[in-house]
Amino acid sequence: MDLSVVIPARDVADTLAEQLDALLAQRWDGDWEIVVVDNRSTDGTGRLAHAYADRCARVRVVDAPDRDGLCYARAAGVDAARADAIAICDGDDVVAPGWVAAMGDSLREHAVVTGALEIERLNPPWLAASRGRPDRTRVGTWYGCFPLVSGGNVGFRREVWREIGGFDEHFIGAEDAEFSLRLFRRGIPVTFLPDAVIHYRYRASARVLWRQGLRYGSGRPRVRRRMRDLGMSVPPPFTGWRSWTWLVVHLPDLRSAAGRARWVWVAGNRIGHVVGSVQTRTLFV
Repeated sequence: MDLSVVIPARDVADTLAEQLDALLAQRWDGDWEIVVVDNRSTDGTGRLAHAYADRCARVRVVDAPDRDGLCYARAAGVDAARADAIAICDGDDVVAPGWVAAMGDSLREHAVVTGALEIERLNPPWLAASRGRPDRTRVGTWYGCFPLVSGGNVGFRREVWREIGGFDEHFIGAEDAEFSLRLFRRGIPVTFLPDAVIHYRYRASARVLWRQGLRYGSGRPRVRRRMRDLGMSVPPPFTGWRSWTWLVVHLPDLRSAAGRARWVWVAGNRIGHVVGSVQTRTLFV
């Protein structure tokens, strides 16, 4: 087996079929498989995945029943993968044509790769505009400190996983940043693949946006604390001051759906930073 595509899946019955159809339409000259990890789903995700596995030998389903968790489900998929080259995508996104080939070909030469995120296809314009658009030309960084992989669009060789370990469950919302930090510390380069595009799905509900922003924001001070403990240079403690000002200036935007989505997202992130700063005893707001 040349490549294993791992999909951590929890309650994604509404979107998983679109992702699996997009993957099964891919063409590549290597021998590859799709491993769907059912992480305690309650909405029929498991039944849907098994239906695909019954129809197509390329698809396998493994269970991850011990606990909830994206990092745990990813690890279960990596453990079950038959290939030494592994790519990860999510069950609520959609891979673009050529994604498998870009991942598979690149992992023959590179230890770690990450791809581009596209946000227009799966999101209405007002929702796509609620956050800054991802850069599709180069690898991103964590506040300019180290290269950043996208946890839902990443590939690596199994020896890298063994060397540095998997995604840390203590860094929920910032697990990809902490994973990237360990890569950087070990001197393992991240190769950006502009042709490995994933259509990324935003959350439309203000409540879900708030929870997601809170989770993402609270994880970042933990990463900063880890960097400080390692003796690295860290971002300034008040890096986000412009965002706090933005929230005050844009209070009137709460009257529209687009404005509300952006405001709630930014507010969740900023409050998350406060929560994370208190929890880790490191100021990063």
